[in-house]
Amino acid sequence: MGTFVAVNGDRASTLPTVLDRQVIAVDFDDFYRAEYAPMVRLARALLDTSESAEEIAQDAFARVFERWDRLDSPGGYLRTAVVNGARSELRKREVRRRVGLGHPRPVPAERDYLLDALDSLPPKRKTALVLRFYAGLSEREIAETMGVRPGTVKSMVSRGLAQLREVIEQ
Repeated sequence: MGTFVAVNGDRASTLPTVLDRQVIAVDFDDFYRAEYAPMVRLARALLDTSESAEEIAQDAFARVFERWDRLDSPGGYLRTAVVNGARSELRKREVRRRVGLGHPRPVPAERDYLLDALDSLPPKRKTALVLRFYAGLSEREIAETMGVRPGTVKSMVSRGLAQLREVIEQ
């Protein structure tokens, strides 16, 4: 791939050529096609609505695209962006609920009991369990995604499973 150097005053910066941008776009398109559905499912597991999950995933892909040529691990960055976006959405919902701006969400009759139990967990435990058992990530990958140590992930998963057991046995 070729690049040319643009000189602005005392600063020189390397800019991608048209060919570079075309290659980047093709690579990103393939990445997007391969990862979009799994990222929506991940966001859906962390949230409770498909609409919010799609928005979270789309925002995460936009952030990845902005940094595409600088990322060593776009998949890891994408997962982290989805998890952080879901956390942010949950915080916003909690604030709206506290001040009375939220609408009660409809509870479908066929709601899965396990999802209800999962929703009862603290957000970090829920996130760790979803990433471990739904997304299939290793403890190391979860630690990177959540910004914690692998030992913390082990603890969150263990405590989350114990808490789920208690809720289900009641």
